[in-house]
Amino acid sequence: MRSCELCDEKAHYRDRISGVYLCLEHSRFEVVAPRRQTDITPLELRQATPSDRGTIEALCLYFWGETVVDCFDQQYDVLACPAILACKGRIPVGLASYAIEAELDAAVLVVLKVLPEVQGQGLGRALIDATCDRARESNLRCILVVTSNDDLPALGLYQRYGFRIRHIVTGRIAEHHGGEVPGFAAIPVRDEIQLVYELRDR
Repeated sequence: MRSCELCDEKAHYRDRISGVYLCLEHSRFEVVAPRRQTDITPLELRQATPSDRGTIEALCLYFWGETVVDCFDQQYDVLACPAILACKGRIPVGLASYAIEAELDAAVLVVLKVLPEVQGQGLGRALIDATCDRARESNLRCILVVTSNDDLPALGLYQRYGFRIRHIVTGRIAEHHGGEVPGFAAIPVRDEIQLVYELRDR
């Protein structure tokens, strides 16, 4: 796990031009041309097993400081949810955790995160693909996911994938944390943005 090169906070992103690792506050969005990927290290996706519990916990604590996620008026214990790990060699570098919600006819994508050093290689999309496959195996109608108002990279990824904004719960995340905290590019974290992806190919 890496630290921001401009302060001592944990790095969530990496500048793809300079290679500098950045925390949420020091990250920025800029208009850039698409870049062709070169020298991509082969990565493998696999279903998590009970022996991966410590790894999943470490990833959750690194990014959020907790293993319980509040979304869609429910609490999800990530350590109790099925998960898909992305591995570089034998080292996990990405995680998608999900919950099957039969009454919603949906799979809830509880966690989606990729370590900074492998971002920009299509791994987030691959983890969403794998989650969609699990949902189709359960004959579910859609994938539901929540992100925060500041998380512009996640909002961009989900919408490019085909997710649509379903609902916004204003103030929910600030309430959960006891007030606003700085997020991506120092945007105050306040609102829960709910998105849905319809699984048309059932």
